[in-house]
Amino acid sequence: MAMVKALPHRHIKGFTLIELIIVIVVLGILAAYATFNASPAELTLPAQAERMASDIRQVQTLAYTTGQRMLFETPNGTNITYTAKSCNASNVCTPVVLSGSLEKGLALSGTTSVHFSTLGQPTAAATYTLSIDGSSKTISVAALTGFVTVTP
Repeated sequence: MAMVKALPHRHIKGFTLIELIIVIVVLGILAAYATFNASPAELTLPAQAERMASDIRQVQTLAYTTGQRMLFETPNGTNITYTAKSCNASNVCTPVVLSGSLEKGLALSGTTSVHFSTLGQPTAAATYTLSIDGSSKTISVAALTGFVTVTP
């Protein structure tokens, strides 16, 4: 009778399928919990800041493409609607060229208005801060170049 030798048992390093599924389920639960506990305005704070910065850039572009001075106005507070107007040489500004609004609950502080020359240059530096529940984003307009940035 021939004897059959048993193969030595090898330990294979790695995760089992069940361990991977458990980790994925736990991560999904944590992600759902984090999403439902954040307000819609908090989730869109970066998007709102980028949209407002984009609107400021659009006002600059309108200034130098139309050859007209432009005014970008923002009242401080909450439930903000900001506007852009074209202005003549004697600072008389005509109806709204562009308008935008921020999500409910976001607060805006900083510069209330900035004028752009016909070259798209601001007359002075401007800084806007959007905030909600301790989170904030700052939109800056450089004085000489008019370069618009968003920083955390």
